Amino acid sequence: MNKILIIKPSGIGDIVHSLPVAFGLKEIFKDCKIHWVVFSKFKGILENFAYVDKVILWDRNGGIKEYLRLIKELKAQKYDLIVDLQVLLRTSFLGYVVSRKKVISTSFVREFSHIFVTPVAKFDPNLHAVERNYQVVEYLAAKNNKKVHTPKEFLPWIKITEEENFFAKKLLDFKEENKYIIFSISSRGEHKIWHYENFVSLIFKLKKSFLNIIPVFVGSNTELQVVQQATKQLDNFKIPYINLTGKTTLRQLCAVVNNCVLTISNDNGVAHISAAMDKPTLILFGPSSPKWFYPYNDNSGYIYKPIKCSPCGIKTSCKNNICMKQITVEEVYNYVLEKFSKYLQ
Repeated sequence: MNKILIIKPSGIGDIVHSLPVAFGLKEIFKDCKIHWVVFSKFKGILENFAYVDKVILWDRNGGIKEYLRLIKELKAQKYDLIVDLQVLLRTSFLGYVVSRKKVISTSFVREFSHIFVTPVAKFDPNLHAVERNYQVVEYLAAKNNKKVHTPKEFLPWIKITEEENFFAKKLLDFKEENKYIIFSISSRGEHKIWHYENFVSLIFKLKKSFLNIIPVFVGSNTELQVVQQATKQLDNFKIPYINLTGKTTLRQLCAVVNNCVLTISNDNGVAHISAAMDKPTLILFGPSSPKWFYPYNDNSGYIYKPIKCSPCGIKTSCKNNICMKQITVEEVYNYVLEKFSKYLQ
């Protein structure tokens, strides 16, 4: 097996959950070259990732012209195997057109993509996304009589260079005595968000118990407004914080996470980056299933209040997000005290 293509263009958390596949493929086929198709806006997750030899960018807004350009580029590579981990119609057809007899996929098959791919296993609704993706590796390992490590044995999946680490420390004005906590208070879809006032109240309570904590707010430019609403309240009480929202690339964000002792977050890309770096992570779940997306490392946890209509998925039209409102500040605070106090002392 000389050259393998992984198709997993989006989103941040989904790409993170796919990283162990590259580790596993390199174990099975030690000298193989791995290429990865990713939407341009998410390329930072794969930068400086030693297990991918070539990152192929896909302009999501490029339309049919970009799709045809991508097909031409991929056909020229002459892949021995194509692994579709997205398994949507646009990705499965892409793999089929590039090399129709060499495409395999994970078992979560959607949008009629079963016409163009061969899933390696039956769909199991109880599997975490990481384990479902990794079935591809297990299938190929069995086929080639090879043994592979488990995804957890590869942690951390994202590693930071010394230069990146130095840059992050400058952003944080890093001091050893401080305990920096990532707060990621937004998410894709309003129904997945624990209200920013809850995060503020949590910070007030944590600050009383742990004097040296410094909240660090991160996210994209689109999240700046809600973060500013939160930080305004912290300003009123003169509580120090660091606001890096919209100020970092994805790789710089990873480096910042690397220098923090804990991440407290809605279910979003930041949370899954944190877990992938084997950092203590607390995720607050509502409409998405913690069974599929809980933080995949041992020193992390999640809070989820199951109600009749949850989980409903990320494409729900729900605007009330009752499931997130069920989570109280006191509950999150007590969970932090119980599970993460040792990191905050």
